[in-house]
Amino acid sequence: MTAIPHEIWLHIAQFIPVRTLQDLIGLNSTFFELAMNYRYRQMSFAYLDNRMLRSLARLKDPAVAKRVRILHVYPGFLKEALDKERSDPEPILRRSLRDKLADLANLLLEQKLFIKHPRIRLIRTLKRPEDVVQIMLEVLSGLPNVTDYYVTWCGLPSISATAVPFLSSVFQANLQKLSLELSLENVKSLLTPSFQVQNLKELQLCIHSENIDSVRERNEIMSTHLAPAISRLRETLETLTIQSWEPADLSPMLRAIKSLPALDQLIIAIPVESIHLGDPAGLGEFLSAQQSSLRVLRLRATQYGGRGYTPNPVSFDSWIRQAIRGVTLSKLRVLDISSNLFPVYTSVLCLNQFSLTITSLSLTGSYRTYDDVEEIISLVACHTRDEPLNTLRIGLVSLSPQLVHLISAQLPRLYRLELVVKYILPHAHDSPELLIDYPQETQRTAQIVSAYSHSSDIAADTETIQ
Repeated sequence: MTAIPHEIWLHIAQFIPVRTLQDLIGLNSTFFELAMNYRYRQMSFAYLDNRMLRSLARLKDPAVAKRVRILHVYPGFLKEALDKERSDPEPILRRSLRDKLADLANLLLEQKLFIKHPRIRLIRTLKRPEDVVQIMLEVLSGLPNVTDYYVTWCGLPSISATAVPFLSSVFQANLQKLSLELSLENVKSLLTPSFQVQNLKELQLCIHSENIDSVRERNEIMSTHLAPAISRLRETLETLTIQSWEPADLSPMLRAIKSLPALDQLIIAIPVESIHLGDPAGLGEFLSAQQSSLRVLRLRATQYGGRGYTPNPVSFDSWIRQAIRGVTLSKLRVLDISSNLFPVYTSVLCLNQFSLTITSLSLTGSYRTYDDVEEIISLVACHTRDEPLNTLRIGLVSLSPQLVHLISAQLPRLYRLELVVKYILPHAHDSPELLIDYPQETQRTAQIVSAYSHSSDIAADTETIQ
């Protein structure tokens, strides 16, 4: 029988669900490689359990380690090891890393042979934090092909000098995306003056600053550690996300970041509670510094941490107004505002500021009346624009014949339309509240939207939210 070429097997594998693909690991060499790639493509280390021990033992094999592309690290295992060291003062002899890994493999095998083997013996080798750090350093530094790296270090003890090497050992040439969710006190240890990722294209930064009360210390960390670390990525960084877990003054960091000539996309998450992100002029100056390259701006309103007060839309609106006042982004083509916490009138303000250059607009989260949509359309249908709007996503809205006519008449060159539909009305000025009394009509509406979206020749996607 003639052997089927490798390329044909790869083509066949494209039509097989990944879970089924794993069951075909023994079919032939092609499916073995594909199944192994899927199994070890994404790894996560959080807690010192049997699964983590098994993963560490397997990743010592270079043939397995090379398959890891996405890595998540939440060092809860260090806290576990520290707690165990404090609770059990039994002295532990220093042993080589090779001996410890051999013990891990033997213990795992022993566990399979003896089901009732006590779990405590599995982690005896990794009882001290120093042992955990040593093995993690050895394993993580042997992952040459990681492209996406997610580090979460908050709600844990501060990063010690011994922990930093294994966290930073993944900063290698193939790394393209780095996500850091850090307590501010840990920034100094991780983002040292030597921090540099050669080809990094995307950085996601989420800052927790609730543990530092000193304003002077906060400002010092932001301006002398965070900002320089971001600036050192200026040659390759294309996408940047900045987010604060709670309202905090990030303006010292924003002001200290140098121009990022490769920056194409910026995502800013703004807490809805005062003080939002501190001095609004800091964000304004940062936006102006990126005007030569920035093409995509995504704005979010968030309420993750903080005191949990009811959001003050007036304060939020005032902060946004001051932040974007006088800002000109001549290269901006995509504006995306998505959050039900983002007031409708504030999103219109942002659109008015940047409407002349954008070719793609997304406004979602809050419900928008027909009059709201009409105002939005009037801003992007201006004849003095350099390029016409070609993509529009908007919602929540009430779909009506008048709305469809408005969009088609005012935006005749629109290429793609996505409407997030909450109600369907016979006329734009009918009251959507009337649908609440007729649940059967609401169900029928959902069916009509589905039929409309599949049967229409217009490139429009609609969703119904009941």
